[in-house]
Amino acid sequence: MKIEYQPPKRRQPVFALFKGLLRIFIRKVRVVSLGGEPQEDCLYLANHANKMGPMIYNMFFNVYHVKWGASQMLGSYKERFAYLRDVLYIQKNNSPRALASFRAFFEAFFSAFVYKGMKLLPTYTDGRLAHTVKKSVELLGQDTAIMIFPENSEQGYKDELTDFFPGFVLVAKGYKKAYGRDVPMRPMYYHKKKRVIVVGEPFYLSDFGAAKKEDVAEAVRLKVNDLYHRIEGGEFDKKKG
Repeated sequence: MKIEYQPPKRRQPVFALFKGLLRIFIRKVRVVSLGGEPQEDCLYLANHANKMGPMIYNMFFNVYHVKWGASQMLGSYKERFAYLRDVLYIQKNNSPRALASFRAFFEAFFSAFVYKGMKLLPTYTDGRLAHTVKKSVELLGQDTAIMIFPENSEQGYKDELTDFFPGFVLVAKGYKKAYGRDVPMRPMYYHKKKRVIVVGEPFYLSDFGAAKKEDVAEAVRLKVNDLYHRIEGGEFDKKKG
């Protein structure tokens, strides 16, 4: 199924109200930015942090951005239900089929609204990914940040990320070809237990020379994991007293 994607509106009053209601139930998450304040003309490479990660980024990371996400979540009810049940809950979270079906049945009714509110740019596992890359380059050129979750989560979401897909490298290359300069890229990590998002320092495609896209993806995986280890080590704990 082909989805014609339109740049999202910056103001979404109904979704803003929805997020306001969520804040009643979700504890505040701190944001720590290294190497300067976050910018909009930037490619952010973050951990997914299971189901709620993208929503947490949307609520507490105060840079307007568009996220990459599975195209099924913007599809029909049947597609959304199947993705939630079979992929999110059974495959990635090892939920019993009955529980997965129960949760997916209800969540699929409103999930499209939520994903549109989070500014989801649909991604694909076939040639249509080129369309996603092209749209990402266009949005970056309009000073709209893009957030991508490159981790391979087929075996579930992990705290320490084990494998990155290199799709974001295609965006960086496409941007350089279109605009003649590198797009800033920054690693990010949301730590669920410590309730903190850390934004790493900017880096650029040219930093990697003629490296293959798979090698770039591996280097960036290490950057994101480095943030995880620094958070775990207490570097960004809120100081008392």
